[in-house]
Amino acid sequence: MYVIENTANGKYYRKLGAETHQYVGIENATPFSKWKKAKQKADILHAAISPIGEQINFEVKQHKFYMLKNRNDKGYMNQVSWNAPKEEAKMFASEEDAKREAINLATAMARVGVDLSFKVEEL
Repeated sequence: MYVIENTANGKYYRKLGAETHQYVGIENATPFSKWKKAKQKADILHAAISPIGEQINFEVKQHKFYMLKNRNDKGYMNQVSWNAPKEEAKMFASEEDAKREAINLATAMARVGVDLSFKVEEL
């Protein structure tokens, strides 16, 4: 996966809507599956800012993201479900964050009598 870094502040591009975006930490960055698509977006962002005199550059960087796969029914964890399709899975910026979330979810669900476990899968 690829992300776009704003070199002026070290933050990453996150798409919010059709024409809106913000710069956030890596854990909330919008990932691109192809380098070419990320590079095109970075060039568009640079072209939009250059006319106003800002010296901001955007770099495309490769980054590994992780998701939690439900061991029981092959679904993925997102904000509202633990059996969502892969395209809707919540992504984690580090393997450690994903593991921590898997442990926290399993512990919380065990308290209410639900046996749930996840394995960390690299995207």
